[in-house]
Amino acid sequence: MVLRLSGVAAGYGPKTVVSDVSFTLEPGQILAFLGHNGAGKTTTLKSIMGLLPLRSGSVAFDGQVLGRMSVADRIAMGLRLLPEGRGIFPDLTVEENIDVVAARNVEAGAMFGIADVYKLFPVMDERRATRAGSMSGGQQQMLAMSLAMLGTPRCLMLDEPSIGLAPNLVERMFEQVHDVCKSHAMTAVLVEQNVAAAMKIADRVIIMNNGAIVFDGLPDEARASDFWSYF
Repeated sequence: MVLRLSGVAAGYGPKTVVSDVSFTLEPGQILAFLGHNGAGKTTTLKSIMGLLPLRSGSVAFDGQVLGRMSVADRIAMGLRLLPEGRGIFPDLTVEENIDVVAARNVEAGAMFGIADVYKLFPVMDERRATRAGSMSGGQQQMLAMSLAMLGTPRCLMLDEPSIGLAPNLVERMFEQVHDVCKSHAMTAVLVEQNVAAAMKIADRVIIMNNGAIVFDGLPDEARASDFWSYF
């Protein structure tokens, strides 16, 4: 077990957005985390990352209950969140982006160092001197993925990674996610409106509705369920 949520509830201000969310993910497992806008998917990811305090329940990572652990400490443990909107430093060059994050996340023996992410995303190597904010949406997303991979990620959470990308780029990006997860026993959570693309690489599907899990099972079971009509 890499990640375990038990009865998680969280929200904003007086409003509780998700309640009683529970699931467990194993090493190398790819989860398609689906549901309509406002269902509670992003709130769940923020709760895992420590960006939102829990109102009840618990999050455990690698057997350790995280409690009030800081975001920085969760990153050091291997939790990574790629937020919607990419999360890069647009005024810095590609190389500067990678160097800044590597200085914070890459230690001796890390799974992915600077050379590794340039190898994984060759276009970043070609764009080292390019200001990140001037690149295309697809290239910015590849940079964001590069930043998330630096160090030793053990659970990669991607929030709408395909927004604004051409279909061929989406397919290539998801293939890379699949290959990295399977070769490094890394878990991934995909919050994705491009359901077809997410389902191609998913080992498991969770569907949320109105802040609660309404389906948890295999991709074929999801397609045959009543909840597939959401999509």
